[in-house]
Amino acid sequence: MKKKIGYTLLFLLVLILSVGYYYIRKFNNAFFKEKSAYMEYTFESKPIHFDWASSYKGSGGYHEPQAAIIIPVKIENLTHRFYMQFDTGAPHSFIYEKDLKSLRKIGLNIEEVTKGEERFVEALNFKLDSTTINAKMIRILENYGNSFDKTDTISNLNIGTIGSDFITNRITSIDFKNQTLELYEQRPKWMKTKSEFKPFDFTGRRIMLPVVIDNKDYELFYDSGCSAFGLITIKSRFDKYTDENTEAIAYNAKSWNSSIAITSKVSNKRFKIGNTELSLKRVSHVDMYNAIQPLVTPFTRIGGWLGNQPFNDKILILDTKAEEFIILEN
Repeated sequence: MKKKIGYTLLFLLVLILSVGYYYIRKFNNAFFKEKSAYMEYTFESKPIHFDWASSYKGSGGYHEPQAAIIIPVKIENLTHRFYMQFDTGAPHSFIYEKDLKSLRKIGLNIEEVTKGEERFVEALNFKLDSTTINAKMIRILENYGNSFDKTDTISNLNIGTIGSDFITNRITSIDFKNQTLELYEQRPKWMKTKSEFKPFDFTGRRIMLPVVIDNKDYELFYDSGCSAFGLITIKSRFDKYTDENTEAIAYNAKSWNSSIAITSKVSNKRFKIGNTELSLKRVSHVDMYNAIQPLVTPFTRIGGWLGNQPFNDKILILDTKAEEFIILEN
């Protein structure tokens, strides 16, 4: 009888491990697979100012001053307060379908094309801050966004997302302190004198930055959409990198159409990244995955999600052509 129970438990363990391995492998293949690259655009190489969107979280009304990086958008002679979120966690840039319909209703002639199951805006000229962007083949995110009319000129209207395809084959400088983003086709002279560039991986348009924490090497996925966070990691590392006496903040964070329960603490934990050493500033864990995270994480490449907080007074330069990066003092 004991042997039967033992064999049954062994079979169940092998089955669980096999199924888990299959889905982890499937996740890795999907997350890092090469993405189609239809979007093309021309631009002026000059600073693009961005703003920090703030929000209130949780029942206690916790104020988050840096919930997202948003860039003002100007389309033709419209006086609306449009903006797009800069989100390197999204491999594609999008214009939201509901906003696109509203733009058409107020008089803009915006054509679209279809490739396979994807719909695209054929061409759209607009300004990011004061920088002219002439773009082609911007993906349309169906059933997303908000409707507006000619009179909605006071509220901030998020009409789209600027994803990592926007910085592909570019050199991108993000000055967090002065809130500017600048694009280059080639490294300018002042940048060529910098010898501390370090390699990173950009497979599938995912920015995987190498870091060292407690003498251990990790690859962290840099997601500028995680503006409010320093590091999102598993519960055991959250406990290790934070002080148990520090008050935790828990609230539901919005991720596209989903709401994710997340717990955060301020942290002074240091880590090495590229040519410098920074503080994590804030460490978080996602509550809903606490049970399976320790089992899954060792089999994925992602050591955690890296947000904007550690770079708040720095300049992060991402050269996706050479797949090299550097962090500069402001």
